[in-house]
Amino acid sequence: MKKLVKVAALGAVLLSGSFFANAAEAATKVGYVNMAQIVQQMPQREAISEKLRAEFKDRIDELRSLESKIKGKVETIKRDGELLGASGQTKLEREIASLQSDYKLKAQALDEDNRRRQGEERQKLIMQVQQTVEKVANKEGYDMVVDAATLLWAKPEDNLSEKVIKAIK
Repeated sequence: MKKLVKVAALGAVLLSGSFFANAAEAATKVGYVNMAQIVQQMPQREAISEKLRAEFKDRIDELRSLESKIKGKVETIKRDGELLGASGQTKLEREIASLQSDYKLKAQALDEDNRRRQGEERQKLIMQVQQTVEKVANKEGYDMVVDAATLLWAKPEDNLSEKVIKAIK
């Protein structure tokens, strides 16, 4: 008899634990956002692009100037190569090689700096989106929000992307 009571009590505990676990799962409200869409539609994105263009404008202009110098010297060799003679042509070819080397170094440095700065600014945008997602999710009563890129299927009414975009603007 004692065994029967213990088994029945254990069964009741397991059953009630299972019942409460299912109830807790059912109470979890999960939403989703499309991070790529949100970042793409942020008004701050265009302002950051303008800021970076202004930040690197002088260096871009310098590269354009080097390009035009190289083109000018190449045209001079093509046009006046025979008149310059072998030594004049060699001198111009060395100047062109020097300018091209300088151009490559400066272009590579600009590209690396630009990529680094874009990454920094993108990270700031993502942090802002994450904070806004958290605010919207709390306001709407969501327990969890995931990126739409990780979903196979979800109800359209659980998409918080538009609400987050409106909150950011």
